[in-house]
Amino acid sequence: MPDITSLMLSTAVPIIVLTIVSIVVVMFVVRRMTGPNKQLLATGETAQATVLQMTDTGMRINDNPRVSLLLEVRPANRPAYQVEVKQVISMLQASQYQPGQLLEVKIDPSDQKKVAITAVLSGGVPGMMGAAQVAQMQQTLLATEQMYNAVRTMGVPAQAAILAVTDMGVRVGDSASMMKVSVQVQPTDRPAFRAETQGAISDASRAKYQPGSTVWVKFNPNDLTQVALDHA
Repeated sequence: MPDITSLMLSTAVPIIVLTIVSIVVVMFVVRRMTGPNKQLLATGETAQATVLQMTDTGMRINDNPRVSLLLEVRPANRPAYQVEVKQVISMLQASQYQPGQLLEVKIDPSDQKKVAITAVLSGGVPGMMGAAQVAQMQQTLLATEQMYNAVRTMGVPAQAAILAVTDMGVRVGDSASMMKVSVQVQPTDRPAFRAETQGAISDASRAKYQPGSTVWVKFNPNDLTQVALDHA
């Protein structure tokens, strides 16, 4: 008759080994995912971002899902851009990362694809933003507008074909809205290129800023991502 102690040991040892290996693997994965963010959190540039889409990757860390977040990041002195960020969140936090959520992030100025989430600023979904959230977004948009004004002053004029227009959901005064505009810029001295810009478009002028229309813009010849609508 087999020794009971030996049987218990022969069963328990593989389970213990498997558990230890699993813990080590989880710690390694978590360290790989969070390690690069430490320096970014300490030295990165602060910006605001809005969640555009959240997708479950199917990975779980300690029963918490790792999700993929498509963010629109709005640096203070550069045009907004979209980036995908992987984030482990608690199941209880899932409602805080829904589309429309406003976040605070840190970005690497030398590589804007490197983004770390630092705080959830407020809740809400598009069209249902609170007054504080709208005020924060307006402040960010106004800071970005200062950069566009510099481009309008010193940039190179060119015609551009409008490819797409998106209402950003922020009113400027009583008669205008902030609009994101995708354009095909057509300079006279270099190949055409695509860019995204934004600006306050009056309600009376919306018909002029539809896909297929041609408008005047100014661009920074040293940075083709900086394109401003020329309202002159």
